[in-house]
Amino acid sequence: MLAVTDTGTGISPEVLGKVSKPFFTTKDVGKGTGLGLSMVYGFIKQSNGHIEIYSELGRGTSIKLYLPRCDDVREQTDVRRSPPMPGGTERILVVEDDPQVRAGFVRQLQSLGYVVDQAPDGTAGVLASKPRPSPTICC
Repeated sequence: MLAVTDTGTGISPEVLGKVSKPFFTTKDVGKGTGLGLSMVYGFIKQSNGHIEIYSELGRGTSIKLYLPRCDDVREQTDVRRSPPMPGGTERILVVEDDPQVRAGFVRQLQSLGYVVDQAPDGTAGVLASKPRPSPTICC
């Protein structure tokens, strides 16, 4: 079991019943996708576990993730002896509305050798993905 607890404002009972639904969010437009908890919920269910959310208004929220026990003991490989990950040479477009998340993805991909274009939203992403004319070299 993994528990994450905060001492925030809590979640009302009406909202609590909706938090695992895809695209549900209490944030303003452009401030989030509403995919966070639905993705966690899907991962937990796919792993044959379950999730419990406890919340009290004015006191905070605790989310408990229960995963099945695994008795299968396997030899762990030493990551330090693994060959380095091959880097890419392709161009990748990262579209993400959160600047910090986008910057993290861009840094990681660039460290692997990719050329990365980035955009803060879908409209900018479509514009960034259009082919660019070759530069004209003049005398």
